[in-house]
Amino acid sequence: MSGETILVIDDSREIVKHLCEHVLPTFGYKTMYAYDGRSGMQLIREQNPDLVMLDYNLPEMNGIDVLQQMAQESISTPVVIMTGYGSELSAIEAFRLGAKDYLIKPFTVDEIVETIDRALVETRLLHDKQELVEQLRRVKVEMSRQTHEMNTLFNIGKAITSLLSVDKILERVLEAATYLTGAEESTIWLLDNSRQRLQVYQKGDHSEHEGKRPVEIDLSMTDLQLAQVIRTGRPLRQSVFSGKGIKVDTGYFARAVLYTPLKLRGVTIGVLGVSNLEAFRAFSKRDEFLLSFLADYAAIALENARVYQAADQALAARLEELNTLIDITHTITSSLDLDEVLQNTIQQVHNSWHIEASSVWLLDEARQTMRVLTNVGTPDDVLTKVEVPVGEGFVGHVAKTGKWIYTNDVSSHPIHYKQVDAVTGFKTESLLCVPLMFRGRVMGALQLLNKQNGNFDDQDVEKALSIAAAVAIAVTNALLFHEAETRKQHLEVTLEHNNNPIFITDEEGRLVVMNRTARERLGVPKAAIGQPVMDVLPMEELVALLTGEETAETIREITLADGSTWLPRVAPIPEHGRILIMQDITSLRELEKAKDHFVATVSHDMRAPLNTIRGFANNLEIVGPLNDEQKQCVAQILMATDQMMTLVNGLLELAKVGSQISEGRELCDIHAIVTEVLHAFQGPAMAKGVTLLLTADEQNMGLVLGNRGQIYRAISNLVDNAIKYSLPNHKVQIVLTTQQSYVLLEVHDEGIGIPEVDLPHIFEKFYRGHNVMKTAVDGTGLGLALVDSIVKAHQGQIWVESQNGQGSTFYMRLPIAQSENLVANGGNRNN
Repeated sequence: MSGETILVIDDSREIVKHLCEHVLPTFGYKTMYAYDGRSGMQLIREQNPDLVMLDYNLPEMNGIDVLQQMAQESISTPVVIMTGYGSELSAIEAFRLGAKDYLIKPFTVDEIVETIDRALVETRLLHDKQELVEQLRRVKVEMSRQTHEMNTLFNIGKAITSLLSVDKILERVLEAATYLTGAEESTIWLLDNSRQRLQVYQKGDHSEHEGKRPVEIDLSMTDLQLAQVIRTGRPLRQSVFSGKGIKVDTGYFARAVLYTPLKLRGVTIGVLGVSNLEAFRAFSKRDEFLLSFLADYAAIALENARVYQAADQALAARLEELNTLIDITHTITSSLDLDEVLQNTIQQVHNSWHIEASSVWLLDEARQTMRVLTNVGTPDDVLTKVEVPVGEGFVGHVAKTGKWIYTNDVSSHPIHYKQVDAVTGFKTESLLCVPLMFRGRVMGALQLLNKQNGNFDDQDVEKALSIAAAVAIAVTNALLFHEAETRKQHLEVTLEHNNNPIFITDEEGRLVVMNRTARERLGVPKAAIGQPVMDVLPMEELVALLTGEETAETIREITLADGSTWLPRVAPIPEHGRILIMQDITSLRELEKAKDHFVATVSHDMRAPLNTIRGFANNLEIVGPLNDEQKQCVAQILMATDQMMTLVNGLLELAKVGSQISEGRELCDIHAIVTEVLHAFQGPAMAKGVTLLLTADEQNMGLVLGNRGQIYRAISNLVDNAIKYSLPNHKVQIVLTTQQSYVLLEVHDEGIGIPEVDLPHIFEKFYRGHNVMKTAVDGTGLGLALVDSIVKAHQGQIWVESQNGQGSTFYMRLPIAQSENLVANGGNRNN
């Protein structure tokens, strides 16, 4: 057939001229041409040619780009790719994009004509092809997720006419064969697995077997022409218009026959044939080509259908197995009770196999033995008493090696532990045993006995391993839950009856635990558990600690309504909340008060003797002249007396903190006090080369109700320490801010810092850090203790952040005076 319009797209002007002026017109084809992909694409849109001969490498747009653009625009014009590479990969890519055929340069005229004929014949079957391609695409989406075997369907580019039913494929191929060749009858002969018998499928007006079950005939009984095609694997055309014609079967004659082999991977699997029984028309070479073309796709389609059916059966079996596994997993993970889990497990496992008995074994690591937890099919009261040493028998071997094992001849297997059969009276014939693994560790084994519908095989192993994994998780969860519940009960009893108040909150600030001591001390009912702490706890300090607004460094002590003093210890529980434990230090604080009173009394009584010593030492020189040695002794006496007097004065000052505050309460401007302190310490700071810097929000600074002298002394001690322990030519930064209802003072230095081991004790009386002892800075260890006492007496907090060798920051926080205090003390403001 000719007269079709062919568009040639090639950048080689010689090839275009050869095809368009000499070759194609010779065979009756009309031609158009373009030298680049973009111009060719424009002609395809405008002229709608019957066929496109497309070069692979083109300027502007290459062959693949043109195919992609045609696909995007839904242009179905058949395309023949011309490539000089000869690469199957490029051909496959082109086929994937819709190319119908390809030519390898250089090509002959015959190759051109045959390729064009094949491509144009395909267009006449376009409707069927599109339907089959869509079906194949849907199957590809479905099957690509389920089975590897079906992947071969999607790697064969020519299988565009394939269906997934053998009967439908045969029916469609027979119809197509009759249509393409104009024959009166079409027949397919398929070889069976023995290759000695044929199954016959026919379609035609005179067919005796159309619509009936296929007829089987012996290969030796077929006509000579059919046997020749099967033997040689080559097509055969024959026609006889005289006499009765060609004998093709017993009592069966035809005027013309055309047989072509159905070949798959070079092996003939059958024959596709057409015949004219009455019409005096012979089959042409073109008919042979068309039928061979159809036979190729028919062979692929039949193979695909067979693979699909096998995969479908395997998939159905696999789906059934997965459903069983899902049912088992759902059943055994629906409970955390170990006995219930085990009973459900073994029953589900037993029901999923046709077996005589099954059992779950648990490894006793301490005794290195395996014992039965549960079983079906053997006497439970007997089998549960049996213990198998690790390394012996099938379960012992699996426990030791962590590897599965199966046998269908237990009696002759060398590791068969016959004692179990002897005790239970059960005769084991076949066995499958797989390990129960959890996090890479063997915890037991699953054993199946005497398969009833065949032998154990590798598929059983895979199924058993899948189930064993779920069983191991379920058993482990049940054991861990039992252990956790036991520990939880122990912990609840321990916490509930602990003499220290204990609070635990979740991440949202709700009370999870509040023990008996805490409820009794605070007078809070047990019903408060589960409520937000800010709604049920009466003390702001506790709420602040449990919500994370404060830390144990800022709130170091808590005094309850009954006058008892407690030391809070709070810590975060990652991803859960916080825990607060309070330790009763009431007796310790009473001892400290007694000690302070004793020290204050002794210190007060020591002042008179110290003054007497100092007076007499000063008067010695008046009594008479002193030599140099005597003067040195007097100087030492005076220095020691001054040191003792400083210590005594410090102790007395500590003792008087509370009373001085209560006696001299007034509204204090902290900013003014800080400014006054910095002015007083400018001299010592300049002498050491230290720069004092102040950052303050003067506009929003609140007033503090307290003793101005004591506050001045506390700030002075902090600034004095910062200067003393700073390195020369560094700075001391003082920051003064307002935070809600507090004034916060920060004193930051760049000095020697405080070792971590000293931080918890830095505010204790007479305590000096380890690194301070190595410096030339004198001190009594009372300065920070005095600051701590003053701040606490003002209902404030003080804490420090420091790293050894990297400086320190001291934080002093004092409450801002409330409105009623401002009114009551409105005329007593001290700047």
